[in-house]
This record gives sequence, C-alpha cells and structure tokens, in this order.
Amino acid sequence: MATLNIYTLSTARQLDLFLTQDGELDLDYVLQLMRGKAAPINEGGAITGEGFIQPEIRVRDNSRLIESYCTSRGSLGYYNEARMQGEALITRRTQHQFYSKTAMLITEKSDLVLTFYYTSEEGSKSNIKSLIETLGFEATIFRIDHNLMEKVQKKFAWSAVKLDKIDKGGDKTKRVSYEIDLADDQSTSQVDEDYRDFGKRSHITFELPYNSPGAPSKISVKMYSQGNRIVINENELGNSSLEDFVLYLLNALKEIKDEEV
Repeated sequence: MATLNIYTLSTARQLDLFLTQDGELDLDYVLQLMRGKAAPINEGGAITGEGFIQPEIRVRDNSRLIESYCTSRGSLGYYNEARMQGEALITRRTQHQFYSKTAMLITEKSDLVLTFYYTSEEGSKSNIKSLIETLGFEATIFRIDHNLMEKVQKKFAWSAVKLDKIDKGGDKTKRVSYEIDLADDQSTSQVDEDYRDFGKRSHITFELPYNSPGAPSKISVKMYSQGNRIVINENELGNSSLEDFVLYLLNALKEIKDEEV
C-alpha cells in the first residue's frame, strides 16, 4: 500500500523572484537547491544524514515535475548497551537511529506529493516537510475534509464511508461505518440514506475512473480526514506507474475541490 500526503507550496500565492517564473515554479532552480542539500552517503552506501537523493526533472502527461527521494532520521527508541570503559563494564543508554526514504514529486503548479510505503516512513512526515521548507517554501496540507468527500461520493461509485459527529434529533448514534457491494448495482445502503445528511465524513473508499494503457478502467482510492491521508494499492495499477496515477489523482482531486457543491 502507498500512502499519500498532498501539500501546496507557498509560492502559489506569494511569488518568489527566484523560485518562480511567470507564476509557475522554476523547477530548474529548485532542482539546483535540492542538489545542494543532497543526503550524505558513506562509502558503504549507508545514508548518514537528511537530504535529497536522485532529484531529477521528468515529464508526465505533458507536465514537467521534479521527482526525488528524501531521507529523514527516525528512532526505534533507546536500549541499554553494555560497554567496557577502561577496566569497568558499564551500561550506556543509547538511542537506536535510522534513516528512511520518502518518494516525492513537485509540480510547476506548486503541488507537493509525498509517498510513503511503510509506517516508519510515514512517521517522518514532519521532518520531510521541514526539509522541503528549507528550500524556501511553506507547505500547506491539502485537506481531506467532509466537503471534499461529499463531492467525491456524489461524483463516483463508492464502497465504504465513515460518518462522525452525527447530529440527528432523537438518535443517539454518534458515528457509523458502512460498506456496499459495488458488484450489486441494484442495492442501496439504508444506513447511508438514514445518516448521510446528518454527519461529517471522515473516510471514503471510491472508484476513480482511469484511462491508461495496461491499467484497469477504475482504481480504488481510500481517503481519510485523520492525517489527510490517501491510500492506494499500487498492485491494482497493472502496468501503469504509480507516479503517473498519483499525478492524475492529484489533478482530479484539485478539480473536485474547486467544484461547486
């Protein structure tokens, strides 16, 4: 599973003479900045610090973007290490540290997408955000909120929804989760009909139409308000690359968010 977080970089509103050209992000300049903050790697191939790895400009669907990895320091906690100090055997409290990688892309429209494959990687999100902001940006999260999920539910086939903060007179229910079988197009969800107008959506699973050679015509996407997370099973994509689909999904969600209810 791949977990995504989407951000908008501040240059979309506050143009920087160095970071932008004609209102769009100057990817060549940003690439130079990223190369100047490369992650240190020792002779054995071990990553020894935070930074960017293999940043490059790519073209996908006629759009230029930067694709890169970035590294972040994490910790598995502390352990008690036995050591000799002179003639004495001592115990030293030591922190176990490691460096994880995160895939990222930056578009000319000042979009930033981070992709995590493991829980330990996702835990480094704040560090990665801080690293990217050292390039001269401020990154604002793309919110996966009730309004966006309501539009998605009306626009696409969906299979699961969770509602929180239910406020329905005479009903003590505070939250509900429900699923439907997309293969049964004759059935409807009675729970959805009873509660969809009385709660705040906090999760939705829906089918996004997709037209790419070697890929299914629809891809299942899960969105959560908690953490503003998007989850994709990359194995569903067939021969289509995850990066191509991420860019397609990014543009689709931006369009939906801007639509009138």
